[in-house]
Amino acid sequence: MGSNRNLIVVLAVLAAFAAGFFTANVFHYGFEGYMPYQQYRAPVKAEYSSNGEMIFMTGVNDRGERIPFTAGPQWLYMHGGGCASCHGTDGRGGIYPMMCGVKTPDIRYSTLSETHGMDEEDIIRAITSGVGDEGEELNPCMPRWQMTEEDVRDVIDYLKTLK
Repeated sequence: MGSNRNLIVVLAVLAAFAAGFFTANVFHYGFEGYMPYQQYRAPVKAEYSSNGEMIFMTGVNDRGERIPFTAGPQWLYMHGGGCASCHGTDGRGGIYPMMCGVKTPDIRYSTLSETHGMDEEDIIRAITSGVGDEGEELNPCMPRWQMTEEDVRDVIDYLKTLK
C-alpha cells in the first residue's frame, strides 16, 4: 500500500511540473500552441525617435555600430548597453551598477548645465574622456565612449529632451 502511495505522489509531482511548464509556455507565447524550449520569438525591434536616443538606450548608433569604449564595468563589455543601463531610461541616475559600488548621477542636460555649470564641451569631455565638471577624473565605472562628433552631439541633443 505504501509503494502505491509513493507512486501516486511522484506522478502528482510530475503532473504538476508538466502543467506548470505548459502554462509558462502559454503565458509566454500565447495560445498559438506549445513551442519547445529551443524555439523562441525574436524580440520586437524597438523604435527610437533619434540616433541620440538609440545610443543612450542601447550603446548602438542608427548605423548599427556598437559604440566602443574604454573603462566601464566588465558586464557592459560582455552584454552591451548604453547610458540608460546605468543612469536609467529617464537619465536621473540613482542606480548602483553591478560591481561598481557607486550611485550614478543625474545626467539630464538641465541638471548638468544648471546644477553643475557644464556646457556642451564639458559634457562631451565627461562622455568621451571621463573628466568631470571640476576637471576631476570620473569613476572608472564611467565608460569613456569613443563616439564620432555626430554621435556625441546626438546624445547631447537627446539629453536635452529628458525632463
